Amino acid sequence: MRGVTTMLADFPDRLVVISLPAVRSKAPGVDVIVYDAIGLHLGDGADLEHLVHETDAKILVLNRETRPDLRAHAHALGATSWVSMDVHAGDLVRSIELTALGEPVGEPEPEVGPVAGLTTRELEVLALITQGLSNKEIAAKLLLSVNTLKSHIRQAYRKIGVSSRSQAVSWAITHGLAPSDQESSESGASVGAQMVTAGTSAERSG
Repeated sequence: MRGVTTMLADFPDRLVVISLPAVRSKAPGVDVIVYDAIGLHLGDGADLEHLVHETDAKILVLNRETRPDLRAHAHALGATSWVSMDVHAGDLVRSIELTALGEPVGEPEPEVGPVAGLTTRELEVLALITQGLSNKEIAAKLLLSVNTLKSHIRQAYRKIGVSSRSQAVSWAITHGLAPSDQESSESGASVGAQMVTAGTSAERSG
């Protein structure tokens, strides 16, 4: 998450950026962990679930506006604060500060289907289709029967005006429901932030 680290480095008087040594880190001394929601696209969410339940840090999720399904997934795993990937550096720092204070950032519930009238489930299904998963694999991942999954696929195809899997993948990529190769290789990481206090400043100067 090099972009976020660079953004936060401009505010040394308000927070200290801490690189987490491992996905399953206990994050000692970290007040807030900024988690890139694309990690939920690349994995099964176990990393976020660990951060939420096995660390003392608050979690702030960075989400893409075109992926409300990831935001809903993060919410289901226990994350309660999020901001857009397009947020300005100063606003991101303020969101981190509010999260550290225990104040929720973002809407209280995930938005559903701002893209083509799709539901969160339909967006999630389309996102998994773009990963090349079969119906059986998607059904298992989402804990659905294959018949229920096929119903979601039919509804999604109807709403976006496609009739084949390849057309659905093309539509999903065009509308930002699948990360670029660069995003896939560089995102999905987490970065920690420690709020600057009088004690923190003294430690750093000493």
